[in-house]
Amino acid sequence: MDISANIIPVPLKMTSAFIIRDEGTILVDSGYPGSEDTILEKLHEIGGSPEDIRLIVLTHGHADHAGSAAALREKTGAKVAVHRLDAEKVREGQQGKLHPAGFTGRILGLFFGMKKASSYPAFEPDILIDESLELEDYGVRGRVIHTPGHSPGCVSVLLNSGDAIAGDLIFPSIPSGKPSLPFWADDPTEARRSIKKLVDIAPGKIYIAHGKPFSSAEVKESFSSLF
Repeated sequence: MDISANIIPVPLKMTSAFIIRDEGTILVDSGYPGSEDTILEKLHEIGGSPEDIRLIVLTHGHADHAGSAAALREKTGAKVAVHRLDAEKVREGQQGKLHPAGFTGRILGLFFGMKKASSYPAFEPDILIDESLELEDYGVRGRVIHTPGHSPGCVSVLLNSGDAIAGDLIFPSIPSGKPSLPFWADDPTEARRSIKKLVDIAPGKIYIAHGKPFSSAEVKESFSSLF
């Protein structure tokens, strides 16, 4: 019997990381700097220990996703994977300029683009992702796929169960809460292509970093012009 992998959200300051438990355990994203203890506490709550984490996948190189990666690598011994197009961000510990995709992004960018909110401990990634990365070697049935748009190296984790973790590829719109483009996107057109790509191959839940998960059907309805 094929048992679906378990996705455990870890609420952090203004974002979420995700623990995936299957035959092995991996972590998706790491939150802002200083989030490592909260993540490891959640792991302990579900019966895990730091050395269980075999891989840390960063959906992209922004501070709220990569900020605690260096600390978590030291505490767990896990390898850190990032797409090669966002690798320079983590090497420098700088997320770079945010490109608003609308009014909300322009307003919030005044805060999230500040130096204090956009920098984090730099590190050299262990694994550079191109188009995809298979996760079976780390005990998880699934793969990482390239879903650019929010940033050039944005990736999503697609599990064999049909569920996915999309990082910042999709945001909840304000005030409706329906699936929408991210507030910031280096290339909004490419983000739409990536959303279609993901929905076409992920029929289950789509977990996002800033809000509740959406069903694939909800995302498809919100982006109906793509289908």
